[in-house]
Amino acid sequence: DALETTVVELLAASDTARTVDLVRAGDESGLTPAPGVRPLVRGHHQLHALEFTGEQDAGREYQHRNDELMYVVSGACQVEAEGRAYRLESGDALFLSGGGRHRWRATGEDTRILVVAVGDHIHATSEPPSPGH
Repeated sequence: DALETTVVELLAASDTARTVDLVRAGDESGLTPAPGVRPLVRGHHQLHALEFTGEQDAGREYQHRNDELMYVVSGACQVEAEGRAYRLESGDALFLSGGGRHRWRATGEDTRILVVAVGDHIHATSEPPSPGH
């Protein structure tokens, strides 16, 4: 937090970006930022995708510059976003606008969550492009 970056951003910056990259189940790329966290997009790209398995630390609050989507593949989790509490179960998805404060925790060891987000290094705007651009 003091460096205004994340472990995922630092690891991604050290890996070469690929135009097409296949990450297979069980692929241990060596870029796992923490136990139970698997990067699904390797390299420095506009999009980040992570798979979280098992119980995760609920104490940390997150706030990202850009939009994020959480999808519960299996199990369930509790999410607190902008002061409201949500219970997500298998098949549920939660969209978070950039800048929104949130924290979450898995409610069981069998939980798998997919998080897809626009990288914090991207300056996304809500303005549509002007005609001709």
